[in-house]
Amino acid sequence: MRTNSNEPRYYICSLASQAVRKMTAYYSSVLEPLGLTAAQAMALGVLWREENLSLGEFAGRAGIGKAAAVTMIQRLENMGLVQRMPHGADGRLNVLRLTAKARKLAPRLLVKGAELEASIEAAIGPENLAALVKGLATICELELVRLKTAKHP
Repeated sequence: MRTNSNEPRYYICSLASQAVRKMTAYYSSVLEPLGLTAAQAMALGVLWREENLSLGEFAGRAGIGKAAAVTMIQRLENMGLVQRMPHGADGRLNVLRLTAKARKLAPRLLVKGAELEASIEAAIGPENLAALVKGLATICELELVRLKTAKHP
């Protein structure tokens, strides 16, 4: 039953969730032969862009909580893809580094990511893809707060 209340104009959350599920399914299917999940590949991508991150820095850049980051890094360590090394300036911290095994996987994973981007670009056009990427990056930087709505009598 529909009400006369204000409805979302675009249903962004639903669209974003559907798009993420489709892309995750794509990555899962193409990464399975390499023994990786989409989440693991994304975690490795964070470290390909910037190594020597602390666990907290990694969690922030990956957009996940510290507990999830610990679990992810432990899995990647067990797979021989990531190692923790002592921080040069702060002995209390460890930094994360890719192993030679992970570096050998990088070209194959990057090709799969580029193929997906090329497919999306072919479907929506380069200008629309650039606008989408810019919009998503902006949303990621937003501090979304819970909006309080006034109660109507």
